[in-house]
Amino acid sequence: MIKFTIFDVGQVCYPYSLNPLNKFLQTQTQNLQRFVKHNGIKSFDYKPFMRGEIKIEQFCKYLCKHCDVVYFPDINAKINNAMHEGVGNCFPETLKVMEKLRRNNIKICLLSNALPNLSDTAQNLTDNELIFTSYELGMLKPDMHIYQTVLQNLNAKPQEVVFIDDKPTNVEAAKSIGIHGIVFERDTIEQDIARTINNSQYQIQKSAFKNSQDY
Repeated sequence: MIKFTIFDVGQVCYPYSLNPLNKFLQTQTQNLQRFVKHNGIKSFDYKPFMRGEIKIEQFCKYLCKHCDVVYFPDINAKINNAMHEGVGNCFPETLKVMEKLRRNNIKICLLSNALPNLSDTAQNLTDNELIFTSYELGMLKPDMHIYQTVLQNLNAKPQEVVFIDDKPTNVEAAKSIGIHGIVFERDTIEQDIARTINNSQYQIQKSAFKNSQDY
């Protein structure tokens, strides 16, 4: 029986783009030629920030250095605002599926390789204790340990959980420890979840029938 459905956030709950941040820093760079040659912010390593190893101020300093931008304290807020501009409205398909799951007593969880300063963008989707982030756990998907840690926090078995992500590598990692996995597609997510839940229930019923033959 499925008890939890875990959603990734960016590109699953809502669209996200770093283009506003890239445009802002492009206006600030002192070396536009190198900025363009290095694909702007796309060549920056966000992983230490996403793992919670550095704070927002240090992140901004490193990012400015990477982009040949003069760092000054006020730029932290401007970088933060530009990053928030990249957050779009929640996908109606995702919200619809979440509501259906709630009506079937399946809890909604979030698991994201999150940028810490965007923690306020998904808080209305579920309870705080069901939101899991890379910067709090100190791990990034597709590290299988992050899924194991979430299962422990939920006190759940892998077969009781569905995980949904837009990146196939993250889904495969979850499936490798027995979690049901779905690669997110807006057009098919409702059918994909229904099929996954129905298949899970069928497997349980099939197992129960098989065990009954032993008596």
